[in-house]
Amino acid sequence: MTFDDGPSAWSEPIAEIFATNGGRATFFVIGSLAGERRGVLRRLVAAGHEVGNHTWSHPWLARDCDDDRVREELSRTNAALTRLLGQTPRRFRAPHYDVDARVSAIAAELGLAHTRADITPPDWLPTASAAVIATLVLARARPGAIVGLHDGVPPASSTASSDRQPTVDAVATVVPRLRASGFELVTASELLG
Repeated sequence: MTFDDGPSAWSEPIAEIFATNGGRATFFVIGSLAGERRGVLRRLVAAGHEVGNHTWSHPWLARDCDDDRVREELSRTNAALTRLLGQTPRRFRAPHYDVDARVSAIAAELGLAHTRADITPPDWLPTASAAVIATLVLARARPGAIVGLHDGVPPASSTASSDRQPTVDAVATVVPRLRASGFELVTASELLG
């Protein structure tokens, strides 16, 4: 399972669900928000979760950014996370999954590999309920699938809900049910190598 747009107030409750039920996740964080919650990030890493790069300011990379901007968005976040955590991210997720060969090549120069998501409930919509989010994840779960959810809200977002509690509540339903069904919940790097 993966979570985008944090760190936020919802990151730790999600991590606690994993601590109770077993498993690890990958949290793709926005660099400009990382310093505000450095303690949260350190606790995530200490608990075995992976912290990945979700750019500095959450732009559409392939659509709106030239090469220099892509490089700056990713390298600035890498530098911040390295400084805060003492380790450099190996994985990134483009905001809106807006990645192409050009963006992937620039990321590779920085030692980053893009992480897809196979199951992407619209948990960022204000109308998304915990029940709908959980149902979509559980209905589509299969071995090797990557779930893409959101534990935060991007800066200057005008369309996203400002509340991620429905996601937290859905994770509280999904994680124990997946574990009971025999799924092992691992980080993106563990799954993808």
